[in-house]
Amino acid sequence: MTFRVLGPLEVESDDGLIPLPGQRPRALLTALLLEPNAVVPTYRLIEVLWGDEPPDAPANALQQVIARLRTRLGPVGTAIVTRPPGYVLVGDGATIDAQRFETDYRAARAAWSTDPARAGALLDNALRLWR
Repeated sequence: MTFRVLGPLEVESDDGLIPLPGQRPRALLTALLLEPNAVVPTYRLIEVLWGDEPPDAPANALQQVIARLRTRLGPVGTAIVTRPPGYVLVGDGATIDAQRFETDYRAARAAWSTDPARAGALLDNALRLWR
C-alpha cells in the first residue's frame, strides 16, 4: 500500500488506486497520515471533520466516518486502529510519500559534505515524490 499526500490525496493498493469520494473521509485520512503511528485524539478528528459545528453525537458520527473509510480502503483499512483516546494509522514509514521525502531529505543533508553526488541523487528521489 502507498499513501500519497504530496499532491492530491491518493491511496494505492496492489490492485491499483482506491477511490476516496467525500470530503470527510479524505480529511480524516489526511489527519491520520499527518501523524502516522501516533494516536490522534478523537476530539481533534471531530474538530477536523466538523469544525465549530459538530453533530449532536460527534463520537458516533466519527465512528461512522471511520467505518466507511475502512470499508472503502478494503484490506488497507486495517491500518486504521482504534487506540484510546482516538485512532492511529499504523504503518511503515515507506508507505507514506511525505515520510519517504523526509527520510531522503535528511539523508541528503547528512551526505552533502562527504558525497555531494549521493546527496543530489537523494534529493532527486525526494522531489520525484511530489505530484
